[in-house]
Amino acid sequence: MFEEITINHTRIAPALFLAPMAGVTNSAFRRLLADFGGYGALFTEMLSASAFLNERPDESTYTKRRDCEGAVIYQFRTSGDENLEAVFEKMTSIPHTAIDINLGCPAPEIQQQASGAALFRDFDRLKAVLTRIRRCYSGTLTVKVRLGDDAETWRQPFIERLRLFEDSDIHAITVHPRLSTEKLKRRARWEEFPWIAAQTKLPIIGNGDVCSRKEVEANRTAFEPLAGLMLGRIVAVKPCIFRDFAGLPKLALDRAEIWDRMYRYTLEDLPPERAFGRLKEFSFYFAKNFVFGHEMFKGIQKARTAEQVRLEALRFLETQPSLRADEGLAFT
Repeated sequence: MFEEITINHTRIAPALFLAPMAGVTNSAFRRLLADFGGYGALFTEMLSASAFLNERPDESTYTKRRDCEGAVIYQFRTSGDENLEAVFEKMTSIPHTAIDINLGCPAPEIQQQASGAALFRDFDRLKAVLTRIRRCYSGTLTVKVRLGDDAETWRQPFIERLRLFEDSDIHAITVHPRLSTEKLKRRARWEEFPWIAAQTKLPIIGNGDVCSRKEVEANRTAFEPLAGLMLGRIVAVKPCIFRDFAGLPKLALDRAEIWDRMYRYTLEDLPPERAFGRLKEFSFYFAKNFVFGHEMFKGIQKARTAEQVRLEALRFLETQPSLRADEGLAFT
């Protein structure tokens, strides 16, 4: 499964995508993933359409792209109140594989700004936003969504939005099969993928809780109708995991060196005071590789500078700590 996908005449192989993750999928992290390969395309973090207009694309950790990354999809959140025409005009100077509109983020602060899941909910506003985008942008456009708001009644509104996406020349849809009211403690509803894929001719990319190739193979009936697969936080735990999904040879891994490489890449893109939070965020996930990873993160929590984060991380990692044996990982 997931050998390749064609999105608006662009072939992406394999059909494996990095999910947009706030605080994680910055330019340094994407550069790290490029060292290992195995993916088809990388997403940026969710970008604020209004803030983007003030960014320097070739310098910002949010928007900087290196050739080694390969296919990169830039994701935006918008309420429609921003100067979308200026946003898409600015994007013409940035090499990109596609632009994605976030219609699924359930975070209250995002919904309060009428974007993410709130825009998906407001059909008329959503239609107006897509119409405006299509008037100024003829390139590859995708969307990322959740199921909706209500477990009993989400299907009909979802179909209505699928028809809108088809009419708006959307080229692919990423579906995270949770309701907008559900947090990550509830398992993603993989069983809904076949029904969703059957409702449209648009490529459906599945996202949500996938942590291993074995899980996909064990749930083949759920995943087989999908055109592509998106991996999220498990990639921050295991930056080389796309190689497993792509069937590439396993690598001998020095996890202390991998963490330190991420440190160096981050400091190349950000001053130490800004790198500090990014390194702690990455370390929260990376520590889940280890049986006593909580001890690693406990030490990092006490750090007050980027250099102290490095010293605490390497102090733990250079002892060659025992790895966890489980395939699936909890992120609560």
